Amino acid sequence: MNLLRDILPEFLAALGAAATIALVTAVVRSIRARRTSTSSLPSAPITPTDGETTPGTTIHHFTLLGTTDTNGDPVKLTTTRPAGTTITYRADGGTERFQLTSARLHDGTFAAEPIDRYQ
Repeated sequence: MNLLRDILPEFLAALGAAATIALVTAVVRSIRARRTSTSSLPSAPITPTDGETTPGTTIHHFTLLGTTDTNGDPVKLTTTRPAGTTITYRADGGTERFQLTSARLHDGTFAAEPIDRYQ
């Protein structure tokens, strides 16, 4: 019985430390997941101007090239529209057209190239 009394405080301390580490890990993962999901949303409304009018079943993730949100991260768009579609991005009182392409970027998204910027 003395052995159990001697070991119990150390066992409970180790158990508490493990629970604390698990809780901190869960909170960090939750924050990272929330940060990733909100940064992939566009900061301004994006509307299609031509292309497919009925959404399909394939979801594509596009990065609007040369455009950043308020945090300085690239603006990303998730859509069912196919490559070749032109979209209008509205931000800061102005609009800019982008063409969705099938060119895959290093992060796994497809490129959306600005149309009016280089004319």
